[in-house]
Amino acid sequence: MQFDFNDDDFVWNVNILDNETPSSRFDDVFKNQWLTAVESGVCRYRLTNLLTKILPGKFGFVAQLNSDRATQRRLPQNLQKVNSPFDGTQFNFNKVPAQEVLLKPGNKAAAAAEVSTCVLSPGPIKDNEEEEAVIIINVSPLEFGNSLLVPNVTANIPQRITQEGIDLLVRLMLLSTDVNLKAGFNSPGGYASVNHQHYHLYYLRERLYIETVAVKHVAGPCFALTDFPSKGFAFQLTDKDPSLLAKNVFTLVSYLWANEIAHNLFVTRGKRFDDDDDASLPHIYDTVRVFVWAREPAFGVKEEIGFNPALCELAGHLLIKEGPAYEMVTEKEASQLLDSITTPWFHQVGAHIGHLF
Repeated sequence: MQFDFNDDDFVWNVNILDNETPSSRFDDVFKNQWLTAVESGVCRYRLTNLLTKILPGKFGFVAQLNSDRATQRRLPQNLQKVNSPFDGTQFNFNKVPAQEVLLKPGNKAAAAAEVSTCVLSPGPIKDNEEEEAVIIINVSPLEFGNSLLVPNVTANIPQRITQEGIDLLVRLMLLSTDVNLKAGFNSPGGYASVNHQHYHLYYLRERLYIETVAVKHVAGPCFALTDFPSKGFAFQLTDKDPSLLAKNVFTLVSYLWANEIAHNLFVTRGKRFDDDDDASLPHIYDTVRVFVWAREPAFGVKEEIGFNPALCELAGHLLIKEGPAYEMVTEKEASQLLDSITTPWFHQVGAHIGHLF
């Protein structure tokens, strides 16, 4: 199935109230493809017993028990550097079977063009195609719709953010009218499990504190996320220009990558940073927010019992591995962990933001 779109299909504002915003064509196709793949049996388990609760406290952490993912997922690769080179002998996304490929997005627009065109269609990965982006189902899903966007599968780019990759990710977010769609990235040392460039996509029904949290201006387009346990940096979509947002985010993450600093990224719909004067429309999300965390590195194969603080956890979505930990987790304990692995690095990187922007 082919799915063509251009900038006219982007949705700039979404309503967070249930049943107020019609489902977009992208959401319909993506969800249908994901459900079809699940029904075909490609996943290692079903998300039938995903217990969810909101932890009491200021930040409203969303805790979910997913013990199947903890025990049945593919063993993460043993990466020891942020700049780990691609290794074709290890598992990579050129090796996935055709039935795991959901969509094939291709941005056909020239850099200076005003209209971007994408073609999305199901099908296998072909080794002879260049710059082929694919969306692959995560066979060990963390939530509904969990898939992996691989912006250029045959280029064999290791697990690092590129400007082209984040640009495509933001454009896919803009095609969705579902406020629940989330996206993110884990670097090596930030709990990346496969050293082949990919971004996570998934839907989360619960609202997150960081969708509306106030941020402080640092320099240029960069803001600081300080009213949250995970201390990091924030960017937003402005002037309806996803390319500019991608450029700004890449300026920071390229610095982290070049300096061997582990990092995570999270993308969500949310309120504009300067929306204090628009309190009359709290149900309208009018931007795309991108959060970037420099963090304490976690290299090697980790087997924490509670949760691994990766892209979801740093955003306030806690994926708990075992029942006892799910029952006992508190906002205070989770906050202490998230603060401890981000605050020192936030201050270290923050000293250079003025030079970057």
